[in-house]
Amino acid sequence: MKTEVEDYVKGCATCQSTKPYTNVPKAPLNPITVTPNAIPFDVINIDFITKLPPSKGFDSIITIVDHDCMKAAIFIPCKEQMDALGTTELYAKHIFPHYGLPK
Repeated sequence: MKTEVEDYVKGCATCQSTKPYTNVPKAPLNPITVTPNAIPFDVINIDFITKLPPSKGFDSIITIVDHDCMKAAIFIPCKEQMDALGTTELYAKHIFPHYGLPK
């Protein structure tokens, strides 16, 4: 009886079109390639951690990560309402004096 049911399901167009697909293909990974002889914080990633409980007037954290040289991260407290100018000011105050401008 099992083989008859399997054959029926394999031959039924409705069964085949509504059957769930359980082997979902995974998206390919695109790693960031490392540049040889890189300068610290020359290639960076900036991201925000938001919706945090307020602490000393701040409710978010800006993360600046070096991708080529040290794999280091710098975390700077900030406010969620900060715009591009505020982000630039934080970068100029905390990162630029030590590492300069990134690529």
